[in-house]
Amino acid sequence: MPGASGRKKREDLMGPDEDEGMDGDFDAPLTMKEQIENKRGDIQDDLDDTKDMINEAKSVGAATNKKLAMQNEQLRKANDDLDDIDENMDQADHSLYRMEMCCLFALCCCCCHSAAPSKKQRKDELPARSGEVVKNKQPKRDRLDENEEGLDDEELHERRVANKLDDISEGLDVLNDLAKEQNQQLQETKKINEKLGEKIDAQRGRIKAADKRGKQLLR
Repeated sequence: MPGASGRKKREDLMGPDEDEGMDGDFDAPLTMKEQIENKRGDIQDDLDDTKDMINEAKSVGAATNKKLAMQNEQLRKANDDLDDIDENMDQADHSLYRMEMCCLFALCCCCCHSAAPSKKQRKDELPARSGEVVKNKQPKRDRLDENEEGLDDEELHERRVANKLDDISEGLDVLNDLAKEQNQQLQETKKINEKLGEKIDAQRGRIKAADKRGKQLLR
C-alpha cells in the first residue's frame, strides 16, 4: 500500500467473507451495513495515504529547492573569483609589458614606469536571482465540522472525505508552486554556468598567452 502509513485494506485484515472453520461450518457473511462501513474505512485510508505521499513530496521538493538556491550562490561566488582572476591577469599583462619594453631597449625607460592598469568596473552579467513564485491560491474553504452533534455515519463520512480532499487540493497547489520554483532555479543555474564557461575559456587563453610571454623573456 503506498504512503508512509502502511495502511492495509480492511478486508485484507478481516480475511475473506466466508472462511471454513474447524468444524466445517462457514462464518456468516458480512451484513450490508458492515460492508458499507468497511468501504468507507477503505476510502478514508486511501485519502490518508494520498495526503502522506503529498506531504513527503512537499518535504523533498522544499529541500531540493533550498539546495539549488545554495548551489546558485556558490556559482555566483565562483563568478566573483573569476573577476578577481581577470583583474590579476590585467596586472600580470602590465608587468610583462614593462619587462618586455626594458628587455627590448636594454635599459630602463619611461615604458617601465607606465601606470598600472586601473581596476575594471565590474558588470553584473549574471541573471537576476530567482524571486518568490507568485502563488495563485484559491480561496480556502472553511473546514466542515466533524464533531457536530447529531451527525449520522454517512454525514460524518462525507464531511471527513470533503475535508481530506481539501487538504489534498491544497497540498497539490504547494507542489505546483515548488515545481515552478525549481524550474526557475534550474534556469538560473543554466544561465550562470554558461557565463562561467565563457569566462573560464577567456581566462584560460590569457593565462596561456602570459605563460608564453614569460618564457620568452627568460630565454
